[in-house]
Amino acid sequence: MSADVTILPFGETLQVEDGESVLKAILRQNRFVKYGCKHGGCSTCRAFVVDGEFALSDNTSFSLSDADRAAGIVLLCSTYPQTDLVIDVAETMDDLDETTYRAGIEVLEFSGVVDRREQLSHDIVWLGVALCDGGKLPLMPGQYVDLHIPGTPDAWRSFSLANSPGEEGRVDLVIKIIPDGAFSGALQRGLGPGDSVRLRGPQGSFALRWSHRPMVMVAGGSGIAPVWSMLQDLAANSNRREVLFCYGARTAKDLVMRAELEELERKHDWFTYVPALSEDHPDDADWTGERGLVTEVLARLVPDARKHEAYMCGPPGMIDAAVVVLSDNGCKPRHIYFDRFVPSG
Repeated sequence: MSADVTILPFGETLQVEDGESVLKAILRQNRFVKYGCKHGGCSTCRAFVVDGEFALSDNTSFSLSDADRAAGIVLLCSTYPQTDLVIDVAETMDDLDETTYRAGIEVLEFSGVVDRREQLSHDIVWLGVALCDGGKLPLMPGQYVDLHIPGTPDAWRSFSLANSPGEEGRVDLVIKIIPDGAFSGALQRGLGPGDSVRLRGPQGSFALRWSHRPMVMVAGGSGIAPVWSMLQDLAANSNRREVLFCYGARTAKDLVMRAELEELERKHDWFTYVPALSEDHPDDADWTGERGLVTEVLARLVPDARKHEAYMCGPPGMIDAAVVVLSDNGCKPRHIYFDRFVPSG
C-alpha cells in the first residue's frame, strides 16, 4: 500500500510506493535532499518525523542514538511509511534551500570498459573504467557511483569516485577487498582490463564547500578516494586555503597513494599530508612519522579547530571518534562533513 509523505519546509507531498524508502521515493520523483550511502551508515539523510507511523530498518543501529530516536529523528534511506507521514528537514538540512530541493539530481546509467586495475595494497584495488559511446558523468568531488556486480541479475555496490571532476568520460574507484564480499569476489575472480561493467550515478551530497575556512581532511582505507578527488579539484582551481590531510593506516605497507600525495605536497604549499601508523610492525622500525590512531594524531595537530571545516571518509568508528575530537576542539557541527564507509564488499 502506498503512502503520502509531505516534505517540510517545502510543503510538497510525494507518493511512496509499498516497500520503498522515503529517500528512494524523493529521488525517484526528481527531488533532492542531502544523502550519502543510502543504507543507514552515514547518517546524512537525517529528518524529523512530525506526524505518522513508520518502520525504521535495523541498519540504523549505530547511526541513530537513543536520544535521536526519542526526538523523532530518522534516516530517510531507512524509513518505510506505515501511514501517511509528515517529515521536516528544516533543521537537519538547514543549508538545503527550495531551489536545490526542487532541482533534483539526475542519476544516469552508463556502460563502460575497465582500462586500469592496480593493486594499491594487499586489500585495496584501484579500478579505472572508460565510459562507452561518449558517455559523460558530471560529478562533484565526494560523490559516488553504484557499480553492477557482474554475474548477478540486479545487485549493485556503491563506491566513491577518485577521479577529478574534469574527467567526465571515465570513472576511477578505490575499492577495499572484503572477505566474502560480492563485488570483491568479482575482483578476486579476475575482473580487469577489457571487461565490461555497468554503473549509475552520480549520487550523494558529500562535497566540497567553497569558503575561506582552512580544511582538515581525515581518511582511512578506501576513504582516500573522495579525498583524492577533492584534492585534485582544489589544485585545478588554484586553491589557496590551507588543507591538512591525516590518513590512518595500520602499517606503512597500508599507506595507499603515498607517492601521489607526497608529490602533491611538494607542488602546493597549501597542502600538508600526514600519514599515521596505528600498529607497531618490525618492518616499520625506521618509521619517523606519526604513530597512533589517526584521531589521536588529529587531536594533536589541530588543538584549535574553531575556524576549520572538516571532510572525513572511512569506517564508522573512525568517523565518530574524529567528530568528537573536532567538536571538543571547537569545530562547529555544521562545518563537519563526512561519509561513513560501511563494508558491503
